[in-house]
Amino acid sequence: QPSPPLRQSLLYTLHSHGIAPNVKADPQRFREVFRSKYGKVRIFKVLKVSQESKQWVLDNRKCDAPGSWYCPGQYPPALQKVLNQKRDFVQLEDFNKGTAGGDSEYQQQYFENLNKPKKSRQSQDNSRKAEAKKKVERTLVDGKEHMKIDVPRFANEQKIEELNAKWENSEMTSAMFQMISNGQVEQFAQTILSYPETAHIRAEDGRGPMWWAHEFNRPVMVQILEAAGVTATRKDKDGITPTDVSNIKK
Repeated sequence: QPSPPLRQSLLYTLHSHGIAPNVKADPQRFREVFRSKYGKVRIFKVLKVSQESKQWVLDNRKCDAPGSWYCPGQYPPALQKVLNQKRDFVQLEDFNKGTAGGDSEYQQQYFENLNKPKKSRQSQDNSRKAEAKKKVERTLVDGKEHMKIDVPRFANEQKIEELNAKWENSEMTSAMFQMISNGQVEQFAQTILSYPETAHIRAEDGRGPMWWAHEFNRPVMVQILEAAGVTATRKDKDGITPTDVSNIKK
């Protein structure tokens, strides 16, 4: 989970816009204009940029050679006030770990990794593989492949009730519905692992991941949701429970 300072940052807002619950970019300043198939790449357009600033950027490009296509832009003077408040990457890393600045062991390791990028990448890849193997494992049961997933239970009962009381269609409910209907088990599992609260979101009709998992006959997804603390006893706007629409064979 992100620390409070990181949660308030523009970086986190744009990264998690419409993915993490209650995270949305300011619609008066940003509009999402592109999203890749699996949401790995998204592009936002900055809105309400003055003509003066646009012209300044065009007039102040730094090309690597006359007539070159490679001409990195510069921020216009109108953004100077905002830029003065920015945090550099290492500072962002520092406040995300929740400790004060300084020559901490964390920062020393960070700079060592910068100086040894190949070794660092290999170490990170090994760590990710080990973590993925620990959290998402395949086993054979009755000749069929099943997934064994270590899912953290979302322990905040008050927050769970708040999420279940809020019924609305959102990008996150659409994304969850798509993952479940398409049977994208691993992507679904990783979403729950990264954002456990998404297991409890509800759409405008009162239905959520548990209803869809039962309806589309996704028993593994049901197990993941149960491990995350989702029950099958809640009702939608018509009083229907997930098991009422279940197509899972018992």
